[in-house]
Amino acid sequence: MSLPIQRILINQSLLFFLILYITSCSSKKSTEELTKELETVSSWTATAHMVSEAWLRDAVPTAYAQQTLKTTQKELQKETDNLSKLSIPPKQQQTTLKLIQELKYTVGQMSAAVEQKDRSAIATQLKQLLTEEQTIHKLVKPAGEKP
Repeated sequence: MSLPIQRILINQSLLFFLILYITSCSSKKSTEELTKELETVSSWTATAHMVSEAWLRDAVPTAYAQQTLKTTQKELQKETDNLSKLSIPPKQQQTTLKLIQELKYTVGQMSAAVEQKDRSAIATQLKQLLTEEQTIHKLVKPAGEKP
């Protein structure tokens, strides 16, 4: 093989490995960002859970519970916006965004129940929120485990 052909092959190989490396780093960064966003979602979900349980026990005022639930909804919307900008597989993004939409809806229902002082509705919504929390925890772990 002549020297120019060897150089071309070496340059092509280097280019290939460089592209592979950049793609790998980009994928890892996206996975880390997804994990961070999901942890934030999980934290806000736990906040909604705790304040609702506290409200049921009359441990916090209605106004505080309402404000906390409304803030949780706003923060979940911010996380929706952040997640929609990540470079993650479309199916994973769609599944994650759908779950957050469900969380926002549940928290909205909880906020309305607190406003109406409907303890029965809050208890029902807490069960729904618990199911959604468990799903988020399952998503956080696998996202953090990927290379």
